Amino acid sequence: MTKDWIFDQNLDDKTPTSSTEERAKIAALFQKPKNQSKDDLDYVTAFEMEQKKSKENSNSGVASKVQMSKVKNNEPTITKDYKHYLEDEITRHSKEILESQKKIERLHQLIDDKNKMIKKLKAIVVAIDEL
Repeated sequence: MTKDWIFDQNLDDKTPTSSTEERAKIAALFQKPKNQSKDDLDYVTAFEMEQKKSKENSNSGVASKVQMSKVKNNEPTITKDYKHYLEDEITRHSKEILESQKKIERLHQLIDDKNKMIKKLKAIVVAIDEL
């Protein structure tokens, strides 16, 4: 049989930090100056500013690929942006179709010209055989 094992040591050797120290750590994460008092620190505003920064950084890469469309209040929405992207794709594909149709028409013209040339050459071959 196995012997039961009991863990009797502390899980965390560190001493607990005070709320002031925790606030200082969070302020350091958001790069707030240390001279602010704990009452001056607005965590909600700091969090929103951090989110805006991250959105701006992520949108800078996307904006180069897809132009951002704006709503009436100048805020981009996913559906508007995707609609604009799809419209651009439709336009691009339509242009490619027109170019392909022009190439097909040129190939049909080339085929017709070759068929005329073959008929002429056959006519010449028949005329030579009759001589």
